[in-house]
Amino acid sequence: MNELSASEGVFTTAQALRFGVPRNVVAKACEAGGLVRIAHGAYRMAGTPASQLDDLVAIWKLTDPSKMTHERMPVAAWDGVAVAGSTAASILGIGDFYLSPYRILAPRRFGSRNTETRFGARSIQRDDVSFVHGIPVTRTERTLIDLVLDGEDPSLVQDALSDARVKGLDEERLEHLVSQTKASTKAKKTMERLFERKE
Repeated sequence: MNELSASEGVFTTAQALRFGVPRNVVAKACEAGGLVRIAHGAYRMAGTPASQLDDLVAIWKLTDPSKMTHERMPVAAWDGVAVAGSTAASILGIGDFYLSPYRILAPRRFGSRNTETRFGARSIQRDDVSFVHGIPVTRTERTLIDLVLDGEDPSLVQDALSDARVKGLDEERLEHLVSQTKASTKAKKTMERLFERKE
C-alpha cells in the first residue's frame, strides 16, 4: 500500500488488488487508522497530507477504478473523462467559481450517488486537457466553451475570460473551438459575443 500510495496518492481498492492487496486487508487498514476513506472504494494513507482535491481525485479514479493514472494519460489510452466547466475554472484560477459541485464530462453518462458531482455527456479531446494534480482538467480555452454550454451566467464567464486573457489565453485556439463546437444557436451566439477577440 505504501508503494501504491507513493505512485497514486489517492488509490482505489481495485488498484490495491492489482498490487496484491485484497479488499479485506484494505478494510482492516482503514479500521486500524492506517488509511483514510475518501469515498466508497477510494483511500489515502493516513500519514499523507490531505488535499482539497482528494474527493475529486477519488471520483475521477472511480470512473475506471482498476486503471492506474499513468495508464489513462497517454493519447492512445484517452477515455474522454475529464474535470471541466466550473470545477476546471476553479482549479485553473479563472473567474469566480467554486470547486464543487464537481463537474465531470465523459463520452457517456455516469451514474453517481455522490450529490456533489454533476456528470455530463460531452466529447472532450485529449489535446483539450492537461493533467493537474494527477487528474485531467480541461485547458482554459475548452473550459470557457464548457462554461457557456453548461449555462453559466454570462457575466461570470466574462470574468473568467478576462482572467484567462491575463494568464495568456490562446485566442486562436478559442476561436477554433467555437467554430468546431456543436451547440444551440443561442449558445453559439453567446460564445461569439463573449469571446470576440480584443484587438
